[in-house]
Amino acid sequence: MRSKGIVQARFGGKTALQSVVGGVVASAGLELFLHPHELIAGGMTGISALVSFHTEKQFGLLLLLFNLPLLLLYSFLGRKTAFRSVLPGLLAFSGSALLFAPLPAVSGEPVIAALAGGFCLGIGAGLAVKSGGLLDSLGLEPGDQIRPRIIMSSKLSPKHALVLCHAAVLVLAGTAMGWERTLYSALACIAAYETSAFMLWGMRRTVWVAVSRPDEVRIEVRKKINLDGELLTEYEGGDAEKRIFLRYAVHILDVPRFKAAVNRSDPGAEMIWLLPFELKRRA
Repeated sequence: MRSKGIVQARFGGKTALQSVVGGVVASAGLELFLHPHELIAGGMTGISALVSFHTEKQFGLLLLLFNLPLLLLYSFLGRKTAFRSVLPGLLAFSGSALLFAPLPAVSGEPVIAALAGGFCLGIGAGLAVKSGGLLDSLGLEPGDQIRPRIIMSSKLSPKHALVLCHAAVLVLAGTAMGWERTLYSALACIAAYETSAFMLWGMRRTVWVAVSRPDEVRIEVRKKINLDGELLTEYEGGDAEKRIFLRYAVHILDVPRFKAAVNRSDPGAEMIWLLPFELKRRA
């Protein structure tokens, strides 16, 4: 029991560190590339930036102030552990923004600043989501586990909800700041979203796992790499023997931890890794 607690503590520390690194990288993208040109991102981050530009209040403080009410709502409606998952990254995001704010811009070209800032923001958001947290309470990044199902179960997909959320902020920015800056801001938003999506989904391998203990496997994998699997059943032979499969899309960097989690929870499980051409053939 003691060794299990040590492993869980180490894993929790590693997850928090990953979220903190994500927050620092994201704030560097904002304060060193986007904000010196008065460019914004979408979601609550963009709203905080707009208020900061027009009131000269510290962006980092506004970011924390505006995100906390929604995080409290998410925690109340669905996820009691939301604060514990989100706070390390969010505090690093807002705190490092305060530190980076006095520094000069890295690039004087708006296009380069938009692309580089969006790239950094996407890396930071991707790291936070992979660790089980998030940096923006309105970002709706794919794969996050913080928002309750009641918020995510609308007819719109998370990607469409993301586009609408960011579009609303950009329209507000265009009205308040002019449309030229808004076009560059839109470029930064696209770069950020595509970068975070690539980090989360772009380097994944699909695996089918034949299991005898599906519940234990799903719990262990979710705990280790924050990933949910699809439960499938297949009938074989004349006596209709039932086999249970779990299907996962595993990031290549998480493959060793995924294998360890499966073997730990179900030593008799069989893993079948599918190549891209095999996925097309099965579709």
